Amino acid sequence: MKRVPLWMTLSALFASSFFIVANFTDVFLGLNVISGCIQVVLNVFVFISWRRGYLIATGFGKIVALIGTIFPPIMATITIVRVLVPAVISLI
Repeated sequence: MKRVPLWMTLSALFASSFFIVANFTDVFLGLNVISGCIQVVLNVFVFISWRRGYLIATGFGKIVALIGTIFPPIMATITIVRVLVPAVISLI
């Protein structure tokens, strides 16, 4: 239980930052595709760490951890639809 909140916080920060880069930047050619791939992988880690936090938490912390468990699949789906699918289609 000691390090679970730390991993939850770090995973959320990294996944959120890669989500923003992947979905809202077009600075460098291909940066959003690379960032999107990394973000989808990070969301798997976020889901696992927040799920573990959900199983351990009680009270209000359980609600927060539930929300943190719901958002990674939503964020990954948005990135796949907005960034990765168009990139694959443009290669074909």
